[in-house]
Amino acid sequence: MSTSNEIYVELRKRLEERQYIPGSRFPSEITLAGEFGVCKVTINKIVSKLVEQGYIMRGIRGAGTRVSESWHYGRGEIAFISKLSSYPVEVLRGLQQECLHSGYAPVVFSPNSEELPQCLRTLQRKEVVGLVSIGYGPIKLNKDVPCVCVDYTLAGREDSPGVEIIGSDDYGGGRKMMEEIIRRGHRNIALFSSERFVFCSTAPVSQRICGFHSALAANGLANIIARTFYAMPNSLGDAEQCVKTILKKYPETTIVCTDSDPSAELFSYAAAQLGVDCPGKIALTGFGHVTHMKIATVNQHPERQGRLAALYIRSCLEKDMTPLDAERFVETSLDGIEYIPICGNS
Repeated sequence: MSTSNEIYVELRKRLEERQYIPGSRFPSEITLAGEFGVCKVTINKIVSKLVEQGYIMRGIRGAGTRVSESWHYGRGEIAFISKLSSYPVEVLRGLQQECLHSGYAPVVFSPNSEELPQCLRTLQRKEVVGLVSIGYGPIKLNKDVPCVCVDYTLAGREDSPGVEIIGSDDYGGGRKMMEEIIRRGHRNIALFSSERFVFCSTAPVSQRICGFHSALAANGLANIIARTFYAMPNSLGDAEQCVKTILKKYPETTIVCTDSDPSAELFSYAAAQLGVDCPGKIALTGFGHVTHMKIATVNQHPERQGRLAALYIRSCLEKDMTPLDAERFVETSLDGIEYIPICGNS
């Protein structure tokens, strides 16, 4: 990187981090030349570039240069399309933080499936500069608009040309959770999912369930498939039937490991309806880190995924920005493991 470009990147960073308050006087070219040890001509070219990009504004002769008050919203709109449940809202939070930091304006749409085509036509008329979607599969507006799909179910797919896929390492998260459960002495374990049927009952087993199964198999625990129970999303009746079946077939169950926080909440409510103490007598775990329940859960760091989505779009739009080499699948971690009791059967 040339000295000139290094200075430009540093000044832009200061502006984006609001080290120079919007509306305030920007340091003079003489001051900046002295700070960075370069000639005034070099600084003049850098300042002109910042003016061109809308970061700063030159006043009439003698009035000096000021930090733009509007640049934070003047670099274009990035659309966010998702049904606004708890997890996408956390992704949106990260996206918004990066947008506000870098001068883009997030615009949010939450259409039903049948409303999606009209939503996309609206976005094309608005000429948004980027698109981030969750829950609709890969969406591509046109060849010039960088698009990101935040979706763990698409991990490793290569059939989405023109759409960047960002997600989390759910297989690794599943393994970590199950290994912690086993480490704490649990052997009578049941698995519960209300996520697989979001697509269809014959959908492939998710990476997080595969992670659970892998850890169970590695520790020599039997009946892995038989101990995995599936329910329709938001179906209390399905969940109650799963609770009944688990207690009938595996009455010694000490913990139920679920594939999402909504699955954990559904299972807990179904158990309560049947007078079963879960979480309590039977421990419970989740996946996603978006529940208020006091349970262990896998943190997929959705805010980080939102920031990565915005950074990817920025790297496509800003030619002088270093290309994004960030992870496409965010590493997971465990939260609340203190809520996994030590089992006396170890």
